[in-house]
Amino acid sequence: MSTFLPSSVSLLPVAVLFVVALALIFVGKKVAKALVFIAGGLAAAFLALALLTPYLTGLSIVAAIACFVLGGLLAIFALRLGIGLALGILGFSLASGLAGFAIAVVVGIVLLIIGVVLAEKILALATVLLGSLLLIQALTTLGLPLITAFAITAALAALGTYIQTRKH
Repeated sequence: MSTFLPSSVSLLPVAVLFVVALALIFVGKKVAKALVFIAGGLAAAFLALALLTPYLTGLSIVAAIACFVLGGLLAIFALRLGIGLALGILGFSLASGLAGFAIAVVVGIVLLIIGVVLAEKILALATVLLGSLLLIQALTTLGLPLITAFAITAALAALGTYIQTRKH
């Protein structure tokens, strides 16, 4: 049994890993968006505090709260663009090894557009994949055979993919 955790690990870290894995599999898209919103909001709020405190002494907290919301919303928008950009760069890199520069640029641009359009589904699949890897780790750490862990994970991943990608 090969795991990343030591053999004498307590049950608490495995339970946390199990819960995080299930959260990523079933609601990972929402978790990722919440984390992106918080990170973008905090960055904007701290920037506002650093820049505006000398000028708006009494209103700097209000400005920081407004910038938190604005930064969070901007980060959610940037997430879509970031997924598209990552897919476009990946497509360009792969195509440049197989074809000429012009074809690689076209492939990159096409995949960038596809990535922006399908960002929600790509994010859902990425979080299901990450959650599945964590779940396999948790189950094998608990002593389940690898083939059993794969079977359980595949079933939960299929269900999680359906739940995260369905239309509401």
